[in-house]
Amino acid sequence: MRRDRFYRLLLLTCLGALACSALPAPFTRLSWLGYPVLCALLMVGLGQRPPWARRKDHHLYLASGAASIAALLIWVVHPRSLLITGLPLLVLFMAFIGWSLVRLIRGLATGSPAEGDLIAGGLAGYLLLGIHGGLLLTVIDSLLPGSFRDTATGALMTLPPIGSALEATAWQTDVQRITYFAFVSLTTVGYGDIAPIHPLAQLASVGLSVLGPLYITVVIGVVVSRSLTDRSGD
Repeated sequence: MRRDRFYRLLLLTCLGALACSALPAPFTRLSWLGYPVLCALLMVGLGQRPPWARRKDHHLYLASGAASIAALLIWVVHPRSLLITGLPLLVLFMAFIGWSLVRLIRGLATGSPAEGDLIAGGLAGYLLLGIHGGLLLTVIDSLLPGSFRDTATGALMTLPPIGSALEATAWQTDVQRITYFAFVSLTTVGYGDIAPIHPLAQLASVGLSVLGPLYITVVIGVVVSRSLTDRSGD
């Protein structure tokens, strides 16, 4: 796939997957259908082994992507499989998204995309960082139930532990709210409607609030550097 097309498609796919989470409850599973598409696009767009990647690591990256796609499709078709695959799937998906984000940033820094494609890739990377943060916070709340509190109602946002009775729709709603909180932390907005109350959740939230501005700084640096390089070449 051409790099310019890949960056634009990646941005649109990330936006589409996140937009589906705002649909009414019966249709929220469309967002989970968008994630296998996202994984497949990342595998195609980042599937060529870069010079800095070892062959073994590259094969492991592709294998983790294929496993994430398979698990997500099973999850979409059979939500009750969350009973046994919920937490392992989240960890696997989080690892693949994080790995893809690193490869994407290095590709933007070492490649030669046009300025518009560079911006599209940078925006897509920011959305991937937010998705990764949402997965991380979801994993934390799965391991430590009650790590987040809804400050409006005072109720704990507790994801059902693996092996317990599970209503998939309610589970997806909590995951979407935690993903929303991850983006709020990433952008350092801090509306205060959701509060992390466990120390590990608080630490992760602070980490996201640091990574957000840091990512923007890195991308701006890459854009400015590329612009100066292009001008000097002219």
